[in-house]
Amino acid sequence: MRHPFPAILLLSACGTISERPNDAPPSTTTAAQATAPAAPAAPAPATARPPATWKGDVIEWTELQPVLSERAGAVCLEEVLLDRQLAKLLNERRLKLDDAAVAAEERELLSGLSDDPARAERLLADLRAVQGLGDRRWKALLRRNATTRLLVQDQVKITPEAVDAALDAAHGPKRRCRVISLPDLKACADAKRRLDAGEPFSEVAASMSNDRSAERGGLVNPVSRLDPTWPSAFRQTLWALPAGGVSAPVMLDQRYVIVRLESEVPADAPQPGDRAAAERDVRRGQERVQMEALVSGLRQSQRDVVIFDESLRDAWKRVRNASR
Repeated sequence: MRHPFPAILLLSACGTISERPNDAPPSTTTAAQATAPAAPAAPAPATARPPATWKGDVIEWTELQPVLSERAGAVCLEEVLLDRQLAKLLNERRLKLDDAAVAAEERELLSGLSDDPARAERLLADLRAVQGLGDRRWKALLRRNATTRLLVQDQVKITPEAVDAALDAAHGPKRRCRVISLPDLKACADAKRRLDAGEPFSEVAASMSNDRSAERGGLVNPVSRLDPTWPSAFRQTLWALPAGGVSAPVMLDQRYVIVRLESEVPADAPQPGDRAAAERDVRRGQERVQMEALVSGLRQSQRDVVIFDESLRDAWKRVRNASR
C-alpha cells in the first residue's frame, strides 16, 4: 500500500474511484473513535464544588449531565467499553503493552502530519481541537490504537509480492487517465453515444460521472500497473489501452466505469531505502485493515449494553441507528 498514514490514522476503505492517496484527506480515527466533544463528567456529590457559576448563579451537574450525555455520551460510552474490551483481550492473550508503544503512536502521527516538527505540532493541536480530544481522551486514544495494533500483529504477513506491488505503486511507471463512473448500462450507452458524436471525454465526464473526479473532467491520480489501492479490473483495463484509447464499460462493485488513457508517467530512479519504506507501508496497510476489523467486531458486541440513564440511552440509540 502506498498510503503514507501514521499509526493512528486508520483510513476508511470506502469511497469513490478517485479517492486515492493525494486525493482525499486521511481520517484520524477508527470507526469506533468517532469525532466528539470531550467526555461528559460524572455528576459530583452534592457537597462538592459546582462545575460553574455565572453572575452569582450556580450551574449544577444535574443541569449539565443530560445535555452532555445527549451530545457526546454515546461516543464516550463506546470508548470506555472499547478500553475494557481491549484490556480483557490483552489479559486473555497474556500480552503487555508498554509505554514505548503508546509513545510510538504519537511520534508516527506527528511524522505523518508534516516533516517539519513545529508544523506537525501545530497540525496536531488543530486536529485535537476539532476532534474535541482533551488530554484524557487523547492519551486513551493513543493507548487504544497501540493496544489494537499489538493484538493484530500475528495476523500481519509481509510477502515479497506485496512489497513489490507497493514499490511499483510508489516509484514504478504510471498512467494518467480520465474516468466516467456511471450507475448502469443505460447510462453507459448514453455516454458512449455522446463520445462517438465527438464530444470531449472531459465534458461528458463532467456532466454525467457520479465520481468525485467529475469536477476535474474525470481526471484521477496516476495509476501504476500493480498498485493494490486500485481495483484489479480497473488497472488491467487501463494498462491494455493504447494512447488516447477509450475502454468499454468496466464493472466495479455496483457501478460501471469508462476509462480514457491520457498519458504515460515514467518511473522514478530507485533510491536507497525505497524497499524498506515499501515494506513499512505494506505492514501499516495490513495493520490498518486488521485493526479496523477487530474494532468493528468489538463494537458489534457492545449491543447488549444496558443503559439506565435516559439521555445516554437516547444518544446511544441515535448514534447506533445512524451508523447502520
